[in-house]
Amino acid sequence: MKKLFTVLLSVLMILSLAACSSSSADSTPAADTSAAKISEATSIADLSGFKVAAQTGTFHVDALGQIDGVVASTLPDFTDLLIALKAGTIDGYVAEEPTALAVCGSDPELTYLPFVNNSTGFTATDEDTGVAVGLVKGSDLTAQINEILADLTVDVQRELMSEVIAITNGETVTSFVLESETPANPVGVLKVGMECAYEPYNWTETGANSYGCVPISGEGKDGLYANGFDVQVAQYVANKLNMSLEVYSLEWDSLIPAVQSGTVDAIIAGMSPTAERATQIDFTDCYYNSNLVVIIRAGE
Repeated sequence: MKKLFTVLLSVLMILSLAACSSSSADSTPAADTSAAKISEATSIADLSGFKVAAQTGTFHVDALGQIDGVVASTLPDFTDLLIALKAGTIDGYVAEEPTALAVCGSDPELTYLPFVNNSTGFTATDEDTGVAVGLVKGSDLTAQINEILADLTVDVQRELMSEVIAITNGETVTSFVLESETPANPVGVLKVGMECAYEPYNWTETGANSYGCVPISGEGKDGLYANGFDVQVAQYVANKLNMSLEVYSLEWDSLIPAVQSGTVDAIIAGMSPTAERATQIDFTDCYYNSNLVVIIRAGE
């Protein structure tokens, strides 16, 4: 009898363990065992549930708000976003397509989701995704610079962007499609503000390492140079205005106050002429337009 009782007790324990195991398996969310990959997203709707970030103070934050169910966050600049992505803190971040081409072209561990604005991607106007020169309200330079920018046809814009992206990817460039003669006797100085940290629009170099780079002006900037799409546009505009160019490296949130106060004459920094910004400063016509994309880790 005692032996039979022991056998029955063992059977009951096995059945109990099996039931607990079954209950535990049933309560485990499917996402834990077969999570979708962000690389498989074909539209922004597929980003729901993923951790996606954007740079503070940009239209990218507004675009991020268009994704239902996304775990959204913001970081101060693109360097922070890149570090967070590579560390796995975020699954991706919103960027302009040229930025993705520059970043991913030099790092095989990264790729991007090539959405199309207003189709599979974000709802955005040309002003949201374009970049323009920012100037103080009522500036006479607005009309003058618009005349100069008229030379930048879409073909010229695309070719110049390809050339500066080639530099970020380690290629040697010895000329640009957008070239102009430096004035022998410049009249005045065009002071331009930009982050110098937003490839391929603008970046910082230690030393004159690439064709067309320009010294960064300001205290403590000795030996630092700026280059990129914005720098080449700024140089072209300054030459056409018969002025010399000075580039100043400023934090993103400081750019508009700097032009309002007269610290710089213009912002040429990959800045979109959004309606909100247009209440604070004037903008020229756009000198480049692109799609918004999401930069991610390759294969994830």
